[in-house]
Amino acid sequence: MKLHYAFLGAALLLAACGGASDTDIGGGGTDGGGGGGDIPDFVDPGELPVTGDETCGVFTCSGDVTNITFAAGDESGATQEDRAADDILTLTGLPFDDDPEGGVYTYLETRNGFNVYENNTPSVFNRYLAIHQESAGGEMVLGVAAVEGYQNHGYTGAWYQLLDITTTIPQENLVLYTGSYSGLMTYIGSGDLDQTIGTLTMEVDFTDSKLKGFITGRSIVNFQGDGPEALPDLALNDTNIDDGAFSGTVNSYEGQEVLESGTYQGFFGGSDASAIGGLVQAFNPDFQVGEEDDLTDDLSTRDLGVFTGTKIFPVPVPTVSEE
Repeated sequence: MKLHYAFLGAALLLAACGGASDTDIGGGGTDGGGGGGDIPDFVDPGELPVTGDETCGVFTCSGDVTNITFAAGDESGATQEDRAADDILTLTGLPFDDDPEGGVYTYLETRNGFNVYENNTPSVFNRYLAIHQESAGGEMVLGVAAVEGYQNHGYTGAWYQLLDITTTIPQENLVLYTGSYSGLMTYIGSGDLDQTIGTLTMEVDFTDSKLKGFITGRSIVNFQGDGPEALPDLALNDTNIDDGAFSGTVNSYEGQEVLESGTYQGFFGGSDASAIGGLVQAFNPDFQVGEEDDLTDDLSTRDLGVFTGTKIFPVPVPTVSEE
């Protein structure tokens, strides 16, 4: 599958840190700010991956998932892959993934720092994939699941568990976070299921309770060995921070034209807001597939994924060369 996009060049401006007194994190509302294009009619900006009003055991969840359990494998393994090899993720509520007691998902691989799991019976029923990942410092757990083989986006789920969430901010105002992204992309029109990856940069102004970010270097890496195929950068548009949490809208572009639109949400973790993590969904109603001289536009896509990052301190300051 050949994908063709023109890229949005995201200029990431780095700012120096200054002093601020400890205070409750955030103070504004939760309305998303500007910074992005208009949201097309096919996306409800308020429709976040997880609305926060459903529980799945110890997790907060949404979609078709009704219960989630996770049993970690050998935590003494030398690598992330070794530690995840014997993990067992059980998801209840996703049809045709296993049996009525819940689909059992075992470790498949690690890509871009995120563990990917697969249901145990893809040859008998539908193939599901899930991303389930704890942040580096154990502050939160984030996950998504999607299914292959449906002409629409099929059954899905997204979830989080908050273990150590920030309630006060450190003595900084402008802070940079960097990290990684991984998602599951489904296609209306083909029924395919692929993984997406990218690099996270998040710029945070704790003084004014604002943040914005980018997912750059984004690409599709499918499970047949093809690719990677490049995707446009995602802009996580300006939004407010409220009680250690945030939510807003996302866009990708070709020139001035909006390609994808959707929503994101997330949290700060650790006593000094050392970690950040969250969920993203982005829709493209006119996904172009084919060679450059023979493009078709009969597919629509949804990228549903998770991001995690850590604080970069001190923030690197761009140098100005003297000529």
